Amino acid sequence: MKRKDGRPPSPEQLAGQKRPSDVRISPDGSWVVFVVRPFAKEGEHAVSDLWISPFSDGELRRFTSGDWLDEAPRPSPDGSRLAFLSDRAERGKKSLYAISIDGGEALRIFDEQGDVQEPSWSPDGLSVAVLFKEPQAQEDKEDKEGKEQRDDAKVWDAHYRYQRLWVIDIESLEARPVSPEGRQVWGYAWSPDSERLAINTSATPKTDDRFRETEVAVISRKGGMSWTMFRTLGLAEDLVWSPDGAYLAYRSRAGRVLYGEYVYRVPLEGGEALCLTPGYGGTAEYLGSLGSDDLLLLAHEGVASALYRLSWEGKRSRLSIGKASGTLGYFVSASGYGERLAMVWQNGTRAPDVYTGELDGAGQGPVRRTRFGSELEGAALGEVEVVRWESDPSVEVEGILVKPHDYREGERYPLIVQVHGGPTSLWADKFCASWRDWAQALAGRGYAVLLPNPRGSTGRGPTFSNAVFGDVGGGELRDVISGVDAMVERDLADPERLGIGGWSWGGYLTALAVSQTDRFKAAVMGMGVSNLISDNSSGDIPSANLSYFREALYHDPDSYYERSPIRHVSNVRTPMLILHGEEDKRVSVTQSVEMYIALRMLGVETQLVTYPREGHSIEERRHQIDAIRRILGWFCKHL
Repeated sequence: MKRKDGRPPSPEQLAGQKRPSDVRISPDGSWVVFVVRPFAKEGEHAVSDLWISPFSDGELRRFTSGDWLDEAPRPSPDGSRLAFLSDRAERGKKSLYAISIDGGEALRIFDEQGDVQEPSWSPDGLSVAVLFKEPQAQEDKEDKEGKEQRDDAKVWDAHYRYQRLWVIDIESLEARPVSPEGRQVWGYAWSPDSERLAINTSATPKTDDRFRETEVAVISRKGGMSWTMFRTLGLAEDLVWSPDGAYLAYRSRAGRVLYGEYVYRVPLEGGEALCLTPGYGGTAEYLGSLGSDDLLLLAHEGVASALYRLSWEGKRSRLSIGKASGTLGYFVSASGYGERLAMVWQNGTRAPDVYTGELDGAGQGPVRRTRFGSELEGAALGEVEVVRWESDPSVEVEGILVKPHDYREGERYPLIVQVHGGPTSLWADKFCASWRDWAQALAGRGYAVLLPNPRGSTGRGPTFSNAVFGDVGGGELRDVISGVDAMVERDLADPERLGIGGWSWGGYLTALAVSQTDRFKAAVMGMGVSNLISDNSSGDIPSANLSYFREALYHDPDSYYERSPIRHVSNVRTPMLILHGEEDKRVSVTQSVEMYIALRMLGVETQLVTYPREGHSIEERRHQIDAIRRILGWFCKHL
């Protein structure tokens, strides 16, 4: 569909948009609750509200309001109450609250406050569990005196603060930590009888432990001794109990890459894990319960989403919620009997909003319940097309092409390639309009934008996502460059006006690309890696590199250096804009500094912009506006 009305989305519009998330449907399927959060943060603390919509006809209403962060709404099993997290008592410190679904005052039901996550009702409705990070120990007199006297040396990797599982009795409000001391809990699930919980833990709370061996154990709701079910490399994600309590299902890796691509089942009494999705050509993204008997599987297949009913024996059948092309979020909620669903849905020209649908229901398709994105949808947007091309012989690559607003067949346009992060991620048929997804902002200004899914991307099965192993920056870069060739051969892209950019791993491939070819006239490297050697020891997930390299850096540094942009930086001629958050723990800002200093010394036009207080994303409104303005301006100047 071509858009001829409106103006291009402005940086202010992109930063000001509100997007719904964390949709939950009531057990009886009559209503839906979800979070609405501004895309950008205005002040020191983020804010969000809870909204409620009837499943079908009725009035959408904001359920909570104020200058707080209200999030993680969870309907009680009988549908009478809602548990949620809020920092309304003290900004920046969340606690657990409960409120009647009919309204009224919210009651704080957890004395602790701070880093609280993932509330979940027990199936009997008598308790709520949360993950709570142990608070900072109170400084004693000696510590205070040490700071005053500047005798305050810090010891790394000592005095860990663990995230533990707590259970709160909903009537007495008695709360206790039930998971073992000295273990970090990453995820958990209640047993059907509400007497036990399965927990996935690691030895330390360091993010890097998510890429090392973790343990799944079972504990009583009252705490005490736990017993280990199994250990696995990486996380056992989306733990789900079978209705009879005999099995646990979870998502986990299907190959070398640590990503929850396949679904597994393991018996509680012990034994080998059974894969329920062997040979599946898509990528599992979410696993939950569908009614009382089966599992609900949300997956990506290419650039589209797919929903499946998955039995505990591994029988998989595709679910229909009517005819609709687009993408679901990474979560979908099913009612108690599994016949009704609620979700966030979007496509290339439809902003994400809340939709509801009935399984196999007369082909009506999901029904839109909110219109938070209607203003952006009225802007000058580009038509979206799924494209495919051949890279290496017999290697077909898929991606998204966003055409310029008012595109005319046969006319050549400046083309920007935006490479996704990850590399275990993908571009889906979604609304790419934000500081991190530039496609529609560029399309509204006359650019074509190619969003490729090269080797290493999800959605194509484990063989494709594992193809980067032992070949970092090899086949995946050829897949990106061949996509540019395909758009030039199609007479759509002007070969003299090509640009490239991306965030995180997309920033890495951007820097590598311009060190291998000078065909790009402008590049934007966002929070990217320039030196795989120094990155390995300055980021927070060095173990993740073992998903892609055969050996650890310290045993084979040459393979890391050979695939580093900084190794080939003397070849770069492309003007490069470099953007980075100063508090980035994932990719240290020093990665951008290395690239900037090298380009500057080599006489290549470059600009480095860093954002105070920002981590591996840009949260603050003025920073988001600044970033998108600079990106648009950089490409405009050079193309």
